[in-house]
Amino acid sequence: MRSAVMLMVSVLSCGGAVSSDPGSDDGGAKEPDASLDGATDDTPVGDATVDAVRPADVPVRAACPAASGGGSATVRAPVMRLALRDQGDESWLAAPAVADLDRDGRMEIVAGRGDRVVVWRAAGARAWAAAPGSARVWAPPVVGDFTGDASLEVVAAAGDRVVMYTAAGAVVQGFPVRLRDEVRALAAGDLDGDGRPEIVAASTTTAGSGAREDVLTAWRANGTVVTGFPPNATGTSRCDSACDIAGAFDQNLALGPLDDDARMDVVAPADNAYISWHRGSGEAFPVASGMFRGVTRSPGLRFFTDLANVRQGYASNESTAEQAHFTTTAPAIADLDGNGTREIIALGSIQNASQSDRRRGVGLFVVNPDGTRPAAWSAPLQVRTYLAGLEDFGDTNVVATTCAVAVADLDASAPGLEMVFAGYDGRLWCAGADRTMRWSFAFTTAANQTTAGAVIADLSGDGRPEVIFATYSTAQNTSALYVLDARGAMLHRVALPGRGSMSAPAVADVDGDGALDLVVSLKDAAPDELRVFSVPGSSTNCAPWPMGRASLLRDGLAR
Repeated sequence: MRSAVMLMVSVLSCGGAVSSDPGSDDGGAKEPDASLDGATDDTPVGDATVDAVRPADVPVRAACPAASGGGSATVRAPVMRLALRDQGDESWLAAPAVADLDRDGRMEIVAGRGDRVVVWRAAGARAWAAAPGSARVWAPPVVGDFTGDASLEVVAAAGDRVVMYTAAGAVVQGFPVRLRDEVRALAAGDLDGDGRPEIVAASTTTAGSGAREDVLTAWRANGTVVTGFPPNATGTSRCDSACDIAGAFDQNLALGPLDDDARMDVVAPADNAYISWHRGSGEAFPVASGMFRGVTRSPGLRFFTDLANVRQGYASNESTAEQAHFTTTAPAIADLDGNGTREIIALGSIQNASQSDRRRGVGLFVVNPDGTRPAAWSAPLQVRTYLAGLEDFGDTNVVATTCAVAVADLDASAPGLEMVFAGYDGRLWCAGADRTMRWSFAFTTAANQTTAGAVIADLSGDGRPEVIFATYSTAQNTSALYVLDARGAMLHRVALPGRGSMSAPAVADVDGDGALDLVVSLKDAAPDELRVFSVPGSSTNCAPWPMGRASLLRDGLAR
């Protein structure tokens, strides 16, 4: 069995411009000074290696085309230009989106507030709002061309209901449809290969039992269930007694092509140590033959950190063996190393297998569609330090950290893509495709503050993307919107009011001026519900992960 001893590693600090507004929480704990950017010698990061970390004097190579004229090496500070209000509701994790819904050449902003999905015009006037049900809107609204008409549709979930709306806010015929309470995961993709996306949802509550227990359903644009779904309940998945299904508590879906057909496939981590992934037909992916004892299909793989335990299906000593728990895991699909095949990426909390010690940090897993692990990823990359975020923050409506990963090429001089994620340690981390830790950024030392994850876009037009994220807290006026460079150095910190923002921001050209805007949905309803920040000097040349869950379809797919 592989040793679980923590190794201590040192990551070079990333230089760059630094803001000097540290902030503090109501208990007097200060956010760390930006000089702490980059892990220090006493930062435990499992058995990660850091050989690929680029020294500060080696320039970051552009990862995407620069804007006309080459852009600028300087990222200018975001400037608030618009405050949006609805009816005074707080938000959950329904990250905002920006799209031209009616295709009139002008953008709309879509966000979930309280029990409503709300749409604003680019200039700030509310276009329409609707309540999918009487419960909160937790999952980010999905936007896409589902019906094939001249406009886009908006799909939102609340409680046990999923509703599709036209660009004008009318309910599309065939909706609402129902799953089980509560639908917290919502995404879309073309499951049947007909050129139009279908809607996929997962709930916190399973139905059925044994091999027929299920948490997933998918619908077409007319509200009918997609053939083969629910995959376990219909028997399409071909699951057997080894499959282990549990609820999905926070954006636990990714959709993308994992095999060679024209259909999108579905990845669904669960509230246990298991991940289900299914073909667009509903069939659960078969695992590598003879590799995993007693397991034939993906929902039967137990995600131990030690691959030997995965292969034998159990741990000899569950008090010391470690495994993942995917309660709040928002997965991703990407071709990390550029070899032409895509992998499943999932950040999970780590606990011992007997679940008596659950605060062992996070682990970043990468697996192939057949359940095997790439050579570099035979073990997950673990960040073991624990500060906060595994559990909700008491009776405050402030929820646990979303185990989300943003995937993009941040530096073309380093091999493959990078993965950016938050640990339970008050830090944002960046890992390379080769399983090396590139950098970390300490955004807090307070045990009442965390983040929902990052988005990635080039904010200066030079072809070098920036990392943007917001924090939230139980404390008032201690959270902020951050902009980091590709090495994790803080460029800007913009204070946010109230309890900050509990969802990922969105990056888009909202007002059509050719420059990017940052859209932030605030946790609280006052003084504003959403804020739009312009970024002078930016352009739309490169935004590889521009919003929560990567795209308007919320599919977690790196493109």
